[in-house]
This record gives sequence, structure tokens and C-alpha cells, in this order.
Amino acid sequence: MRFPLIAIPAALTLLALGACGPATEDASGRGGCTRVVERSASFTGPGDVIEARSFGSDCASAVVVWTLRTAAGKPVWSYAAPYEWLASPVDPTSASELEGFLEKWAGVAVDDTSASPAWPAGGETAPEAWGPSGASVFLRETYESIRAAKMPRVCLPTSKDSWQCLFYDAQAEAVDVHFSGGA
Repeated sequence: MRFPLIAIPAALTLLALGACGPATEDASGRGGCTRVVERSASFTGPGDVIEARSFGSDCASAVVVWTLRTAAGKPVWSYAAPYEWLASPVDPTSASELEGFLEKWAGVAVDDTSASPAWPAGGETAPEAWGPSGASVFLRETYESIRAAKMPRVCLPTSKDSWQCLFYDAQAEAVDVHFSGGA
């Protein structure tokens, strides 16, 4: 499943539009639900930043964007979705609940691909740990070679019941999805 590649240009456009206003107000100056949380990470190298951003005229209709940037500020991966797709807040209009979500989303752990579930030899289907709708674009042998290479990996929620695990291949200077999982 490669739909995130389509989402990247849209996410970057939305991100650019969201950057037009102050961090705590919408462009109209009436408040809104524009927030930014940044966390240091070491994915492509030291000094990388994971940014979780929201924008919208109100929190109930906010769009959230997750972006991984190099130390030089270059975005290497981005994902955008309506806030309601990723969270079930008690009060959808609450800015503090949205901020808590952004804190958690920006705080995802960076580990390495060896933490991905093993895909046993002879296994014609994906590992059960991926969930019923789990998938990888890679054949088992390629998936396992990426896993064995212990490349930097980060897993992030992409909906209330799905996620993607990304990896960074330093030789290719590329980020890709190792696997996606979900219910």
C-alpha cells in the first residue's frame, strides 16, 4: 500500500498553509486550533526533528500533520489526516486534549528495524503481529534483510486502529515503509 506517497505533497501543502499563522491562533486572530510540538530525534542522523502540527478554525475539525525533518530542516516524511481519524477525545473541541495528542504523536520512539516482527520462513502470509490488515510492499526475503540490517525505524499511528513503521536506508538516503499494520 503506497497511498502515503500521494499524501506527502498534500501534507506538505497543508503544512505550508498551517505555517502562515501564529502558533496559537488561526489567521483570523480568533484563536482556532493551530498548535506545533517538536521533539528531537535521531533517525537520519543526530539533530533530526519530529514535528506534530495541527491547524483549523476549531479543534473538532483540525487537521494534524506529522513530519520528520533532518537536522538541516529537510522534510523526509510527512503524514496528514483529520484529527478525528487518529484520536477519540472526550471533548473534541478541547485544545488541551489536542495538545496532549500532538505531544504523544511527536514523541514516538525511534528504534531499529530489528524490532519489527519476524516473518518466518515458509510463511506465505504476513506476521500476525501486523494485524488482519497488515501489509508490506516487500517480499519476505527483502523484509527480513531490512529487519536484519537494524536500520533506524519509527512507527506512527495513521488512524485509530492502524500504523506505519518507517525505516531509513542511509546507503540509499531514502525513507520507506517497512510495514503497515492495523485491525
